[in-house]
Amino acid sequence: MRKGLYIALLLLALLSCSGNRERCDRRITVTIEPYRFLVEQIAGPEWEVTTILPKGADPETSDFTARQILSLADSRAYMFVGDFGVEKNWLHKVAAEHPALLMFDTSSGVERYNNDPHIWTSPDNMALIASNVCNALCSMDSAGSNGYRERLEAFRLMLQVTDTLITEKLAARTDSTFIIFHPSLTYFARMYGLQQLAVEHEGKEPSAAQMQRLIESVKESATKTLFVQEQFDDKHARVVADAVGADIFTIDPLNYDWQGQMLYIADCLSRVQQ
Repeated sequence: MRKGLYIALLLLALLSCSGNRERCDRRITVTIEPYRFLVEQIAGPEWEVTTILPKGADPETSDFTARQILSLADSRAYMFVGDFGVEKNWLHKVAAEHPALLMFDTSSGVERYNNDPHIWTSPDNMALIASNVCNALCSMDSAGSNGYRERLEAFRLMLQVTDTLITEKLAARTDSTFIIFHPSLTYFARMYGLQQLAVEHEGKEPSAAQMQRLIESVKESATKTLFVQEQFDDKHARVVADAVGADIFTIDPLNYDWQGQMLYIADCLSRVQQ
């Protein structure tokens, strides 16, 4: 039964594209929404960019469904992050099912830290990723290379402005430490000289002893900023916040509005510590 459904979905995907090959040849799929934002800025209106994972899905622990894998038949290329569990676990399946699909690892040149896959959470990394995206687009469509490179330069200018605004916002911060449930801001912290203390420990909920050590570390740092992400249960984070009197801020590193999220994080961190 499941095999029959899979074949039916595959036929539907193939038929949908055979009816409009030009449309499918101008479609790119990405894993998460911040990458849709990035690719759209450089690709321009000639390309349609779609996100394979639905809103709220955790790309570190999710699996692709058969329907999601089959949906890639409608795309010319798949531009992936490069470090997420869902990608590492399923890229071989995607390649096997869609041998004509162009696949691009956009993480080339990005230096990794602490096994954190959230490489896009700093302007400097976004500049590297954007260059990789531009190169991929140029390889697929050499006739449009000038346009892609012009939009890349405009995107880099936006990144510079974002970096300047973040730096200005953080200039008034008196403490370099912040607390976060899931350690997703490693690259943001490195770029701006900050230290993140994670509630989650090695991808698992913390034990009572780990929670106590974290609370002691937070008290020593005197930080009052605690981030929770929309995709995670915040009950342990709230225990820490109550214990140390920290303010809780909900962030979404997987949001399409990349620039808005980065500036919002800086706004939260810029609040004067009591």
